[in-house]
Amino acid sequence: MSNPSVSVKNTAVHDDAAGRPAPAAQTLFAHQLVSYLPNLRKYIASRVSDRHDAEDLVQDTLVRSLKVTAHGRISNPLAYSLSVARSVLTDYWRNRPPQADGSDLVAEPVTESLDEAHIMAQKVEYLQTVLEQLPPLRREVFVMRRVQGKSRDEIATALGLSTEAVKKHITRAMISIAAAMEEQGY
Repeated sequence: MSNPSVSVKNTAVHDDAAGRPAPAAQTLFAHQLVSYLPNLRKYIASRVSDRHDAEDLVQDTLVRSLKVTAHGRISNPLAYSLSVARSVLTDYWRNRPPQADGSDLVAEPVTESLDEAHIMAQKVEYLQTVLEQLPPLRREVFVMRRVQGKSRDEIATALGLSTEAVKKHITRAMISIAAAMEEQGY
């Protein structure tokens, strides 16, 4: 299952077996993937009992993930590679006959999966970035209402605004946040 065009040990990436260098975007994406290798290994190892199979599946995930960079930029390399890993794992389990002794069974983790936790952390990080880009007063009104749980009247009094102005700031903040999150694919 391993591919000679991807060398994980030295993070070199080549377009073909002849060793021609990959485009810069693909090389950057490859370096990002290599930095996520521990996450990918942990994710795959938690779903496959044989460590050799798990390493082969990690290699397949890297190869499939790298193929997409020829067609465009990936905005979230970890989320994309985890999605590819799920697909690789599905193919693995679909094409593998079950073991009679049950040794191929891996208990499903009870905790939130690594990819879901990472995606949530990225959403929160992006939301913080979006909040920082809001005008200061709008951000303050939004935080006071949605984070601190203050009423519109309390915010209006504290900031010397009308209740209508507070409503408008909250509405405009929500529209800006929703548009930015949707644009990012969240």
